[in-house]
Amino acid sequence: MRALDDIRILDLTHVYNGPYATLLLGFLGAEVIKVEPTLKGEMARTIFKVPNHDESYPYIMLNSNKKGITLNLKSPRGRELFKELALQSDVVVENFAAGAMDKLGLGYEELRKLHPGLIYASGSGFGRSGPYSEYPAFDPIIQAMSGLMASTGFPGSPPVKAGPPIFDIMAGTHLCAGILGAIHQRDRTGAGTLVESNLFESALGPMITQMSGYLSRGIRGRFGNTAAGRSFSPYNSYKTSDGYVLLLVANDEKWRALCRVMEREDLLTNPDYATNSARTKRFDEMDEIVGAWTARYTKREVMEKLTAADVTCGMVNEISEVLNDPHLRARGTLQDIMHPTVGKVTVLASPIRLNGDTPTIDSAAPTLGQHNDLVYGKLLGLSEKEIGALREQGVI
Repeated sequence: MRALDDIRILDLTHVYNGPYATLLLGFLGAEVIKVEPTLKGEMARTIFKVPNHDESYPYIMLNSNKKGITLNLKSPRGRELFKELALQSDVVVENFAAGAMDKLGLGYEELRKLHPGLIYASGSGFGRSGPYSEYPAFDPIIQAMSGLMASTGFPGSPPVKAGPPIFDIMAGTHLCAGILGAIHQRDRTGAGTLVESNLFESALGPMITQMSGYLSRGIRGRFGNTAAGRSFSPYNSYKTSDGYVLLLVANDEKWRALCRVMEREDLLTNPDYATNSARTKRFDEMDEIVGAWTARYTKREVMEKLTAADVTCGMVNEISEVLNDPHLRARGTLQDIMHPTVGKVTVLASPIRLNGDTPTIDSAAPTLGQHNDLVYGKLLGLSEKEIGALREQGVI
């Protein structure tokens, strides 16, 4: 038994944001039927392709535990089939541009007439209302508009975006949470609802530190790998013999622990370094002291020495190291599975644990239209002849 094994989700999402939401729901046991355009499928299939294959790594990583069908929603018969599928589903999820589904006659107001218990979840860049609602958006645009870029980089240098699409994933997580709340609400009332999440508003949570710094002390700008306003010291990335670590001394007790690990007990009684307030006034000097010590060891040695003393420190890992990280591998959060056409691939498993269960991957991401016969035949009861005709007509 899994938490959502009685829930069926009709998944129209594409790229990163929406697929991450439905990936989480699939990990929790929901039956997720991914609906893609005919011929080429969704956009994620074209990004970072597996060498010599039609499949792509992002698509494979974001669509485990899902069934895959194709459907031409621009055709009248395709829209009819979609409505039939929606009637037999608990949740419809999409992250098209605002109003796209309404133009097809498949928006929330239309579908709720057919299925009052349906939960309709919509992910977008800016939401379904407000001055920006019709603006197109990708994650980097939200990084720019949310203040993240203005806060990222080094003093005197231009704004810098974060490398990963963090707000796509953040918004997907919020969309998943909204769907879970709507399922619980429907269990109590019997009525479906409209769930909405968007990238712009989802970006505000991670910006709490920067907002708080500005509101309390007028702090603004970019501070590299340190805290906003250089408000803690030592706090920076430091070079080691084989790379870098990120080290954060959160209070004076941790400072004293760091001094002992560095075998610099002479610093313990020096009033110039005794308090965080004193240390932040000598920020560069503190970096030189810590950096001289970290340079003597490997990044793993530094991390292990400091974490043993309860001083927060992490290795700056390359992506190749993350993919082989012993902790992630031991917990099963990264797993190697066999894909039907690509072979062995590394995929994400669930970051959510219920009862301490090790996350499982039940099936690899579907090939394009892999489950057409199963879904249209078993779920909708169409014959092989009818399914064949739909293929010839370009409906599926």
